[in-house]
Amino acid sequence: MANPVIKFDHMRVGKKGGGKNWTKKEVEAREEASKKFERKKKLKLRIPEWLDDSSRKIWRKTVKDMEEFGVLDKVDEDVLAIYCDAVSKVQESSRLIDEHGFTETNKSGVQVPNAYVQMSQRYSDIALRFSNKLGLNAESRARLAKRQADAEIDPDAELFD
Repeated sequence: MANPVIKFDHMRVGKKGGGKNWTKKEVEAREEASKKFERKKKLKLRIPEWLDDSSRKIWRKTVKDMEEFGVLDKVDEDVLAIYCDAVSKVQESSRLIDEHGFTETNKSGVQVPNAYVQMSQRYSDIALRFSNKLGLNAESRARLAKRQADAEIDPDAELFD
């Protein structure tokens, strides 16, 4: 049985439901570390030239959809490009499966999975792995929310020092 998902509003430092009692020193250290990763100004992500039109469309949609979360950064461009390319190839292989079917007959006359099925599976795996790295799925966003909640300062922390 899987662990239950803890709601974001319960993920507070030092509170029941997902946090722990942090010391003031731990909170300050985490806050300092997180400051090193903050940008002074917002950087616009640039679509790599090697992406095809279908992948570019996925790029624009993904960047727009993820804008409010603020997790994508300039250094994620190549990872995002690979994700978009993989999603585009999953879509194309799905179209080809619809067109040619799930199976084909090999030289021996035996029904085997169509090559497009394997292609779809491989690119689906890539897309899922990269969506996890980029915070594009629910599980990775929940981990991010927990990290952000863990980094919040407990206003009562100094009372226990």
